Amino acid sequence: MEVQIISRKLIKPSVQTPPHLQNLNISFLDQLAPSLYIPSIFYYPNHHHESIKNIDKLEKSLSEILTLFYPLAGRYIADDLSANCNDQGVEFLEAKVDGVDLTQVVQQDPNRNLDLLDHLVPSATESDTGRLLAIQINKFKCGGLAIGLLYSHKIADMPTISTFINAWATSFREGGISDQVPRPRFDCPFLFPQRDLRLNLPPPPPKIQPKIVTKVFVLNKEAIDKLKSKINGGTDSGVKYHPSRLEVVTALVWKALIGSAQTQHGHLRASSLRQIMTLRGKVGMPLPENACGNIYMPFISRFNPNDKSNRLEFSDIASLLRDSKRRAISDCANAVDSDDVLSMVTNSHKELLEELNKGEVDTYKFSSWCRLGLEKANFGWGKPAWTSSMNFPVEISILKDSRFGDGIEAWMTLKEIDMLLFQQDPDILALTSSQE
Repeated sequence: MEVQIISRKLIKPSVQTPPHLQNLNISFLDQLAPSLYIPSIFYYPNHHHESIKNIDKLEKSLSEILTLFYPLAGRYIADDLSANCNDQGVEFLEAKVDGVDLTQVVQQDPNRNLDLLDHLVPSATESDTGRLLAIQINKFKCGGLAIGLLYSHKIADMPTISTFINAWATSFREGGISDQVPRPRFDCPFLFPQRDLRLNLPPPPPKIQPKIVTKVFVLNKEAIDKLKSKINGGTDSGVKYHPSRLEVVTALVWKALIGSAQTQHGHLRASSLRQIMTLRGKVGMPLPENACGNIYMPFISRFNPNDKSNRLEFSDIASLLRDSKRRAISDCANAVDSDDVLSMVTNSHKELLEELNKGEVDTYKFSSWCRLGLEKANFGWGKPAWTSSMNFPVEISILKDSRFGDGIEAWMTLKEIDMLLFQQDPDILALTSSQE
């Protein structure tokens, strides 16, 4: 596959952002977000919709929707901890793809095309100039389109980007900003104003980093049902417990990672798993509908090999995950104002940083993109046949809906030696595949 950039421009909001909205301080939740660019790709086969060829219309609708999502057209000012909403514009690239049909990319083993997917998204190095969003429209010879997004995590989480892509798709489909288009709210800097956050950060990583690799492991509905059956046979406090598909897949992956570390070091080691919980609909204080920004908290599950109740059994690992999630939900419900949220979120970050500083605990980061509505972004050509990530620059496990929605894809980015051991785990071999 060859991807050639044929045009590059900046798309500005169709209406100038009013002066009183041109400076947006980030919230204390944004302050804690990583300085990363996050990729996401949406694949649309050619079903003979003429509008799929209309790049000019895509540009026009993007310009219109940016009047609602105006911070994304601005620039992040790190020294001021703010977004300068100056309408400088969203980087917009148009590319043509030769040598492969879009249907091949969608239907083949994702691992065959991972290095190629990197070219369907704007380069992070090019975007690392304070830009908050970059978009690449990839035109395949078959007539299909792949829309690659790259956004800055400093002012947005994945639910925010899901709101954006669905608003843009609806605006394009409806021919303008109709009542069907969700209205974003950028109130978080007022609800969660900046604070002086002094966290004990871990030492900087060595200049020579071990090689990391990304691979995709797919669990279909049958595999997930098998995992659920291992837990459904038991009871939880006298009540039968029905785990979600996300819970059982997370338990499977974490158990395999713990086992891989045991193989590598010759003994069981302590392990921590950091997951993400959205605060939307969880905290005791009201949040506006379609609130945008980084509106989440990390919560941690711990495996302690010295605790006799912590066995490396699937049901026990699932129980650890369930208990930590319950505690996080309870903490959120008890957070009734900004100070409560600050205390809850910073305590969670401090706990994670303490374990990173120890160096005696294997720590893993998980993020779920499941059921966020990414697969609903319909520009009028039907819903995307697939959504994907790509090679990731840091160690993380991203769990997302599979092509048909009832399975889960685990996009794993690990050190090369860790990946070699992980993919040899018996349960991973037995229950996952490269395709659904």
